[in-house]
Amino acid sequence: MKTYKELREGNSYDKRVDTYVSKEIKKRKLGRHIVNATDDRKMMQPPNKPAFSFPMDRGSGTIFVYLRKMPGSTVGVVAYNYRVEVK
Repeated sequence: MKTYKELREGNSYDKRVDTYVSKEIKKRKLGRHIVNATDDRKMMQPPNKPAFSFPMDRGSGTIFVYLRKMPGSTVGVVAYNYRVEVK
């Protein structure tokens, strides 16, 4: 069983990677408003391919980013999901 401190540390890593990925999407101008969709695993299934990939900030692996446009009347809203591969 994990302690509360271990759970908090794991959560901070996820938040750091989430902000790193969202900043990269904004930098590449792929969307104005970004929605985290890490619970949507269908985005990462075999027929879909990653929109782009980039190295992690520490150079220890690669982050593959999957994007999909959100339905509705708003323009520039994209949902993202990512997969981290460590070397």
